[in-house]
Amino acid sequence: MKYLKLAVFSIGSLFLLITCIGLLFPSQVTVIRSASFNQPVDSVYAMLHNIQNWQKWLFDSTHPVQLLTPNSSGPGAAVQIGSSRITITHDSAYYIESTWHGSRSNDQICGWQLTQDSNTPGTLVKWHYTQHLDWYPWERVGAVLNEKILGPSMDSSFAHLKKYFETE
Repeated sequence: MKYLKLAVFSIGSLFLLITCIGLLFPSQVTVIRSASFNQPVDSVYAMLHNIQNWQKWLFDSTHPVQLLTPNSSGPGAAVQIGSSRITITHDSAYYIESTWHGSRSNDQICGWQLTQDSNTPGTLVKWHYTQHLDWYPWERVGAVLNEKILGPSMDSSFAHLKKYFETE
């Protein structure tokens, strides 16, 4: 009985310690990437704001894109890609924002800001993913890996988009 109490106390203390350490991590994680394109802002905007164009450049284009709404652009447009449901929540003045609802994690907010690139006659696109986290220690600690997981995928998507414009 003495060892059982010690085991329960040890496991409880370890969980409490890990939870306290997890609370030191931020409750929101944002991954940001940017790229320049030698295209007018309107051309790049057309590829980003219409969900049906995403399959041409988005990193998860191996999964079929199933349109869930009659419209494929503008607020309310939604698609299913793999196990993620993506809904555009904001689309105006060269800023598009969408909510990505996955089956195993909190929603992620994805946004693209398009501006005229000051160094070239092209377009500068800033892309971000923001995820709000619960208090669970495994979520907080695991979110540190978001940069390692999403970053290369975002870079790959930008490369596909550049290649698309080069071949167009």
